[in-house]
Amino acid sequence: MERLIVDGYNVIHAWPSLKRLLSEASLEAARDKLVERVGVLGMITGESVTVVFDAHHSNAMANSEETVEGVRVVFTRRGHSADHAIERLAYAASNTGDIITVATSDRFQRDLVRGMGGAVISALELERRVIEAENEMTRRVNRYR
Repeated sequence: MERLIVDGYNVIHAWPSLKRLLSEASLEAARDKLVERVGVLGMITGESVTVVFDAHHSNAMANSEETVEGVRVVFTRRGHSADHAIERLAYAASNTGDIITVATSDRFQRDLVRGMGGAVISALELERRVIEAENEMTRRVNRYR
């Protein structure tokens, strides 16, 4: 199985549209838009998509997880970074033989994932792929109109 793991806040701060949404609306709006957009990518490519966020200002003692529009969304527990959760997810997936791609522009994270045999794409490369997937989705919808 192909798995895409997204460093949520890293991507939000790298994509101009999400950065703008963050400043004009809210953090929640930017998170929701990211999940929605990578969900389209997952539908088109068939990849299993997970987006990981740090649980800022949370007292949660455990990670929380939900599925939104086919995307697994993980919030880390208090005191744990998204990087730590991404490392654990990538390691677990690599042990099952899954093909892993992590989307982040964090240099340390990129090196670590590559060391596990995973692929890494930058936040901007993820955006390019998402735009391609959105365009493909539009073509598919228009084909049936």
